[in-house]
Amino acid sequence: MDLPADRTDQPPDGVPADGVPADRVDKPLDLGADDAKHLVAGAYVAPGEETVVLGSPSTPPLSPARRGSRYLPAVLDALIPGLGHLVSGRRWRALLFASPLLLMVATALWMVATTSGPRLAASLLSWEVIWALLAAQALLLASRLIAVGSSLFDPALPRPGRRDLLPIVVLLLFVIAPQAYAGYATEVARQAVDQIFVDPVAAAPSSGEPVPDPSFLSTVPPNPSTGPSVRPTGDRVTALIVGVDAGVGRRTYLTDTMIVVSLDRSTRTVSMLSIPRDMVDVPLPDGRQYRDKINSLVAYARRNPSQFPGSNGSGFDVLKGALGTLLNMPIDYYAKVDLAGFVRVVDVLGGVEVNVARAFCDPSYDEYGFTSGFSITAGRHRLNGQQALAYARVRKASGESDFTRAARQQEVLSGIRDAIVGGGFLNDPIGLIQALGSTIETDVPRDLLPDLADLATQVGRDQTYRAVVRQPLVGPGNDERGSIQIPDVPSIRALAAQLFPIDGQLPSADYALPKPSGTTGPATSSGVSGCTAAPRPSPSPSPTAAPSPSTEPAPRPSQARHPTRAHR
Repeated sequence: MDLPADRTDQPPDGVPADGVPADRVDKPLDLGADDAKHLVAGAYVAPGEETVVLGSPSTPPLSPARRGSRYLPAVLDALIPGLGHLVSGRRWRALLFASPLLLMVATALWMVATTSGPRLAASLLSWEVIWALLAAQALLLASRLIAVGSSLFDPALPRPGRRDLLPIVVLLLFVIAPQAYAGYATEVARQAVDQIFVDPVAAAPSSGEPVPDPSFLSTVPPNPSTGPSVRPTGDRVTALIVGVDAGVGRRTYLTDTMIVVSLDRSTRTVSMLSIPRDMVDVPLPDGRQYRDKINSLVAYARRNPSQFPGSNGSGFDVLKGALGTLLNMPIDYYAKVDLAGFVRVVDVLGGVEVNVARAFCDPSYDEYGFTSGFSITAGRHRLNGQQALAYARVRKASGESDFTRAARQQEVLSGIRDAIVGGGFLNDPIGLIQALGSTIETDVPRDLLPDLADLATQVGRDQTYRAVVRQPLVGPGNDERGSIQIPDVPSIRALAAQLFPIDGQLPSADYALPKPSGTTGPATSSGVSGCTAAPRPSPSPSPTAAPSPSTEPAPRPSQARHPTRAHR
């Protein structure tokens, strides 16, 4: 069949044999807003014109997202893994890269919603949580790097050139730096945990009976008041908090602060009892007595481990046993606090609030930053680290003594508890962990700490009971040991029975925390300052000066050589 004259195999004039007009060959398409709507798979349809084929029907459609900048998706992936892929339309890849972060966020939200802040913070000190955090950080870093890399080196985009090197390096640093800091923080926590929690070291077995040192240990006839048996403590967890006076310029290792703190899990109460540092003749579990001042027992036990068979060599287990025998109740754990580190802990917490029962001034106090004495007015005050330490240590002010400062030390402990429960640990978590690591040493099991922290949030000041072993429970004395306090053991045990009851009984109301006195408004630090000593009288012309009165006798010659004599 013959074709019409106007239908031939030849293309029209001006159109090449491939069917594409000459004016459109090897020229980029200039598409306007209307033209873009006619860009379909493999064809361009201009308004009022016929379709001109640009490719085969199998050619995939051009994706505007893939033709854009590689950096916008990469930056989004650096912020949130998978976000750049989601914006680019690659939903399954976005879900794959975002799944580790989504899982971590969901877990964190669940923990925050179901766990108190202090318990959560305490949980971060366990080995399992620390290693889980390290693994989670590694997984998150890997997902972020892979997501960013897949956006930067998208096969649909041209290969990166030299100009892309600098922005790619900056972007990778943006991804790696935060994860490196998180890893550093976790490592700091791990090191602090190793410093805080000590594992008791089993002492080498001792052969034979201990040989008492007649200078410091004595055997007394067994009687009911000094027997080694102790009463049960029910649902209590009891610890001995020890403040060690071993700061800069000190050659002694004295436990000048000793506070027995017991948490009753059944009644949700906490009881505190301060032990005077100058107490002597404290009974030991084996029936002996430690004749010297109790604040030197740890140092003595360290120097003479053979005197205490079964001791782990730290000396703190010996002190726990001695005070447990004195109170006729077991002491489970100890926590040692160094004074210099205490200042930093309080500062990181943002200070502590204390209720000052009465004003005092000690112009001679010149430790840990104070050079012109320390004074404070009655009322509520927020103290920084140096002020809190001074408030807990001053004893030479008029009307103050070892017994009154023991009560102030308990008040500072209550203030620290309030600061932690109130979220003070969030001010600088890494700084707080570092401060605790250099300040505290304890044998409390790590797995018990979250439960104790959770209970502490439920025990406020209204559930706190406090007492100090003071006269008439101890009587003053003076002999070759210096100024001493002689204990009335049965009376002290009677006090302990009222302060640390068992079987769900509440402590005696006589030891409930008193209501704040003085100013009742917001805490302030305006009443804290140095104080000036009273002017001294002019020297008398008489050749012999009268001795000045003193509340403590002058040290004897033997005291200068004994480690327990040199203390403030």
